[in-house]
Amino acid sequence: MLAMTIEAILDFAGPRSGKFRMIECEVVSHDAYGTPRELFVAFFGVIRDTLCDVLGHEWSRDIDEAWERLLANIAFFVVRE
Repeated sequence: MLAMTIEAILDFAGPRSGKFRMIECEVVSHDAYGTPRELFVAFFGVIRDTLCDVLGHEWSRDIDEAWERLLANIAFFVVRE
């Protein structure tokens, strides 16, 4: 599931060729579970935080800013559904 999520993130940030649609599908699935959408979005922040930890000193301001934009776009995408 994590690999599929990363593929969806990369597609969402890039060409949006279709894999990003998994995010929409999972929003609906998690709605049925009663998961608040804010919590659903927080999962993407956990992925960002983990990558930051893994990269350590290689994590740059540019990477951080790109992730902030991405997370804001995902939040907008999820909340508007």
